[in-house]
Amino acid sequence: MTSADTDLAEVIPAGAVLLIDTSATLAYVAGAEAVSSAATQVFDAFLATGRNVGCLSMVSVGELLVRPFRTGPAAIATIEGLLRHFAEIRLVDVTYEIAREAARLRAASDLRMPDALIIATALEEEVDVLVTNDRSWPAAIASVAPGIQVCVLADHARTA
Repeated sequence: MTSADTDLAEVIPAGAVLLIDTSATLAYVAGAEAVSSAATQVFDAFLATGRNVGCLSMVSVGELLVRPFRTGPAAIATIEGLLRHFAEIRLVDVTYEIAREAARLRAASDLRMPDALIIATALEEEVDVLVTNDRSWPAAIASVAPGIQVCVLADHARTA
């Protein structure tokens, strides 16, 4: 393991419940982004092994399917296969409580509504760590939801 792997394992402790953001999932699917190695560790070493369980907002599901719908059936099947493959990832519907919390987050910050919905899902689900690759989230979340721990994958990506 590299120091980046060790660092990520320390930031995301065994047993922690994760909310995986769209950007982290896309990095895993793409496999060629600078943060793909960190995303792969989260999915393959943490989630697939049962070390951690996670959830994914239905907002992320919608975002994940946009490009595949533009590309074609094989791409759609890839994303849908991914969503079915990981039994350790629960898909979370947007409920009234999540929408209400997202509205509060949006009113108090510059977050876009999709981001506010994903962060509100993390709060409502009481996850331990929100995994993203959006560098703007830690500062935005600190001011409106200080109790949530954010792991930005770029901070833990291996460098060649």
